[in-house]
Amino acid sequence: MVNRREFLKRGVTFVSLSLASRYMMMQTTPGYDTVFGQASSLSRNRNLLVIVQLNGGNDGLNTVIPYGDGLYYDARPKLAVPSKEILALNGQLGLHPKLANFRKFYDEGKLAILQGVGYPNANRSHFRSTDIWMTANPETIEKTGWLGRYLDESIARFHGMKLPAASITGILPLMLLGEKIVVSSIANLASYQFLTDTRYPQDRESRLKLFQTINSQPFESVYLDYLAQTGVSAEQSASELQNAVKKYQSNVEYPKDPFGQSLRLVAQIIAGGIGTQILYVTIGGFDTHAEQNTARVNHPMLLESIDKGLSALYQDVTQMGLAENVLMMTFSEFGRRVRENGSLGTDHGTAAPIFVLGHRVKGGLHGEHPSLRRLDESGDLIHSIDFRSIYATVLEDWLGADAQTILGKRFEKLSFIAR
Repeated sequence: MVNRREFLKRGVTFVSLSLASRYMMMQTTPGYDTVFGQASSLSRNRNLLVIVQLNGGNDGLNTVIPYGDGLYYDARPKLAVPSKEILALNGQLGLHPKLANFRKFYDEGKLAILQGVGYPNANRSHFRSTDIWMTANPETIEKTGWLGRYLDESIARFHGMKLPAASITGILPLMLLGEKIVVSSIANLASYQFLTDTRYPQDRESRLKLFQTINSQPFESVYLDYLAQTGVSAEQSASELQNAVKKYQSNVEYPKDPFGQSLRLVAQIIAGGIGTQILYVTIGGFDTHAEQNTARVNHPMLLESIDKGLSALYQDVTQMGLAENVLMMTFSEFGRRVRENGSLGTDHGTAAPIFVLGHRVKGGLHGEHPSLRRLDESGDLIHSIDFRSIYATVLEDWLGADAQTILGKRFEKLSFIAR
């Protein structure tokens, strides 16, 4: 037998000290359970948000294409998409030919295309601009993300839920980082569980019971007590998720690529009905500095992955009868330069489009496409929609939150969500 302190020292628990935050102090505050037990009776917003990060800086001009403007072809003699291949939306704009499902959703009024999205004095660094998009603050360095702050503000709503939000990636993005609530990062279902030595499968149940017994008893230190409580909660959430996904039955075919399989896991979590409200997935490869349209980078292939993957997820939630409660939104840290470079690619730019897909979306084009005749001093596109207006709209019209409290100031809302 080992005592609790030795048990922790040996690393059997999978909770780290990095989880300790101000949330820990809330957990150990007298009356916490009473306060949040009462708050849990508040009405819950059942809408679910799926965030899709296009990591690397998506080329907006080859995504929503101004094929009616000759300057597009002048600026991109090698990379421009031939006009005969473009999926026309009107006489001036069209979608890349790999976005056939998006075009169908657009025609059905389920896809909103938010044009020219960015922010003033755009930063062209991957790291800093990504942080700006994730925190919703271009001016200062923030330690929490805009959705992390939403989760903090809505913590009472999630009382008793084991998985209010999840990142379907190997790491937790800053966007979901808060101070009061811990968000899980799930690379895959096989790894998101209490892990024991696979050489001795017969010992799993006894080790799990030992873990639960030891960590369910109070510790003398509030910090160790918090770690133990969080460990038990994490094990319970993993077990609950494993049981929930067993409910998933679907004939929808997802792409076999990692992005498609991540979206399939999103569908499994949604089908499980365990109250998860925010799910985050990412697809990389959009830093297209060279050979953008070749097998080396292949921007068209990335667009096809997004198109087929999100189409499969939409079809899946529709079959579940949950389409009215699911909203999908893409974002990327910046767009690309107007002119192609000498390496048959595009360099870091500014404004780019955002897609919002859902049954309750007000489809169509929103905002103005950036002018190719009126560029900034660096020759880049000038944004027409501040990305924080999109966040404010999602927060208030979809999640039912006070956007000003979370974003720090008020931003004009847009009209791409039907109330």
